[in-house]
Amino acid sequence: MKLVHGPVHGTIELDDFAVELVDTPEFQRLRRITQLGFVFLAYPTARHTRFEHSLGTFHLARKLVDHNPDVERGVIYAALLHDLGQYPFSHTLEAIYPRHEENTAWFIKNGEVRDIIEESYSIGEFLRFLKHPVVSGDIDADRMDYLIRDAYYTGVAYGLVDLDRLIRNLHWDGERLVVLEKGIMAAQNLLLARSMMYPTVYLHHVSRIAGAMLVEAVKLEGIPLDEIRLMDEIDLVARLRTSDKPEVRGLIRAIDSRKLYKRVIWSSEPLERDLLEELRRELEAEFGHLALLDYPPKPKFEEKNAFVLVEGKLRRLSDVSPLVRSLFELKDTYWRWGVYAENSEVERVRRLVSRLLVF
Repeated sequence: MKLVHGPVHGTIELDDFAVELVDTPEFQRLRRITQLGFVFLAYPTARHTRFEHSLGTFHLARKLVDHNPDVERGVIYAALLHDLGQYPFSHTLEAIYPRHEENTAWFIKNGEVRDIIEESYSIGEFLRFLKHPVVSGDIDADRMDYLIRDAYYTGVAYGLVDLDRLIRNLHWDGERLVVLEKGIMAAQNLLLARSMMYPTVYLHHVSRIAGAMLVEAVKLEGIPLDEIRLMDEIDLVARLRTSDKPEVRGLIRAIDSRKLYKRVIWSSEPLERDLLEELRRELEAEFGHLALLDYPPKPKFEEKNAFVLVEGKLRRLSDVSPLVRSLFELKDTYWRWGVYAENSEVERVRRLVSRLLVF
């Protein structure tokens, strides 16, 4: 057994099995994967990693299971390993590679961690644990940890959630986690925190621009999946800095020195698919890597679908909370897409975009 101390949850206790999992190369790699990608370029203290987030998720999952002893104990270890498959700079590279959940399953099947898991669980059983609502649900340990952790390390004031009250009022009914009536306010605050974190942190334009530049550099470098999935951020940056392609070296040098591309368009108006693809083709044909289109998926806010128990009846959180309904209706107003360009090309790119788009 080991104790790990941190500023978010205080002391986290790791039992012997958890220690064995943490000591694997796959888990130790997470020390070198930043939780928020390039958000640190806007919020300098946001240098926390997937390693401590995974420990925090394990800690909260264990508290949830302690309050709900009918949940299989293996779920807490799935919570510990849920992010094994994160790429360098976390979600940034999911624009060009499979989602990290697929990578996590690959590590569990093929990594050294498999031998540890099989001391207590079959691989099929463990993969099912990864999909358990405690680990991956409408309101889960993963989301609870990252919201308060990200708020803490960025210094924004939006991650104030009463986790103890929420956890005490989450009940496992054999199929799902249900929010009891006394936990509705805490559940609302979780969604409110996430709603505020999206525009201020997760979709910050500086992070989006740097991320788009990294994606372009990796595409130009042509790193295959079987290599990128094993890399940490040190590996990837070293590879790009020493690339034999000058455009790749130029992109990573610009990120290193924070000489980022400039915003040409930063819009909340969605584009029709055909127009989006035409814009992408035109920019690539005319400017290559010097102009980038960044069109992220819209946030989902799954919390609104959580079940709550009110007066003995199961209802959706969005049905009993006017605040949650309002936040869900407003979510698209925080979403943005952008076109970014190297400084010397901004005016030319602006003219091309103006020719194609009318807002």
